[in-house]
Amino acid sequence: MKHRTLVRPVEVQGVGIHTGKPCRVRILPRELPGLVLRTGEATVVLGVRAVDSTERRTQVAGVLTVEHLLAALWVAGVTAGELVVEGGEVPAGDGSALPFWNAVRRVGTRDLDAERPVVAVREPVWVTDGDRLCAALPSAGLRVTYVVPLRDRPAQAVDVQVDEESFERELAPARTWGYAEEAGGLWAQGLALGASESNTLVLEAGGYRNRPRFADEPARHKVVDLLGDLALLGAELRAHVVAVGAGHGTHVALARALAGLSG
Repeated sequence: MKHRTLVRPVEVQGVGIHTGKPCRVRILPRELPGLVLRTGEATVVLGVRAVDSTERRTQVAGVLTVEHLLAALWVAGVTAGELVVEGGEVPAGDGSALPFWNAVRRVGTRDLDAERPVVAVREPVWVTDGDRLCAALPSAGLRVTYVVPLRDRPAQAVDVQVDEESFERELAPARTWGYAEEAGGLWAQGLALGASESNTLVLEAGGYRNRPRFADEPARHKVVDLLGDLALLGAELRAHVVAVGAGHGTHVALARALAGLSG
């Protein structure tokens, strides 16, 4: 497989789900391998070392909520590009990866000459954080099994072989989610200031305040978050990734554990 970039620039704008402020991201073609993040004068190479927060989102070099964009780019094979972010956060869109996926599909991609590195898991690699687990097992392709315990209803589980077709149909439309009773606490921390029923699936009283797109939408969205965090590898991943009760911190920890396996 080759490194891949966009055919032409594309832009997505909107409101940051955490800042609540207007923001936009422009994704520009790049002839050199790697994704770089540009904010004003600063340019940072995206990778596991650039992560500076995993609290309720993945933050890279001060830019919040990069995971949905990175998931769409990674599954589309885009590993070369320049991400120009204004407003300190990647726009929420409808809370899913679909706006970014559609933007990439709209402009198309092209291969570069350079070979894309591969992380091929030969033996189990895992990380834990209390009762949270992320493990990578040997596999010919990329498969994800994700189990999400939920407070007021049975746990949800998703098992998917990840490719462009399954991502578009089964994962990209799944939105970020949260419990209604948590909103006040998050706002007090300066988080979720831009969250609304237009970009967040709200869980309450054993059901949903707004209509879900899938019966197991929370679990599907967690797979999107995981893919966005693993995208920081900057490589193709051949593994069966199993996550139980995990979150961004555990995802990034697994990416760091896998980073030395590329070849």
